[in-house]
Amino acid sequence: MQLRPLTPEELKKAYETDLKEAFPPAELKPLGAMEEMREQGIYDPLALFDGNRAPAGYILLWKHTDGRYILVDYLCVPARKRNGGTGSALLKAAIAHYPPNTVFIGETEAPTGDPARDEMILRRLGFYARNGATTLGYDSALFGVHFKTICWADPMPEEPEILRKHQEIYLQQFGQEKYDKYIQIPLHPGEKCREITNWTE
Repeated sequence: MQLRPLTPEELKKAYETDLKEAFPPAELKPLGAMEEMREQGIYDPLALFDGNRAPAGYILLWKHTDGRYILVDYLCVPARKRNGGTGSALLKAAIAHYPPNTVFIGETEAPTGDPARDEMILRRLGFYARNGATTLGYDSALFGVHFKTICWADPMPEEPEILRKHQEIYLQQFGQEKYDKYIQIPLHPGEKCREITNWTE
């Protein structure tokens, strides 16, 4: 299988089908924002293809302007392709796609205390752990959703540097006013998440 960038048409199709199926509105940024960020050179929507078949999975990456730090914005394996190793292959291909000193930051939903919801959340955390992710010592909240922070890097930078770059990725896109309104990085122990709000343009 081959990892390659999605064309604008492929991204739109993926967004309207597989991404909307996989992510709730509070976690899915608008398509227009993705397209604008790609035009700015800070967003790489990639997909794993097996010949001319439909994509086996997607990984959408949001880059710091320094080019070294990259946020794994979305990792999506369509329902038709799940439980077959596609997610692992997608992560491996994406990490190999960039220079060896690249630092990948991930955000994965934190357990809620609701057993019905947490089954999938814990499975996702286990998947990332099996695929080499390190869980960092700080959480975050984005638009009111609580996330654990994970990272892939070799060597692993000091955590304060990762935290600063994580903050800067959002600040560079949103500016200070919107950052203060919607983004909590880090989410301090005992701090409440703000009210859940859908991503806006």
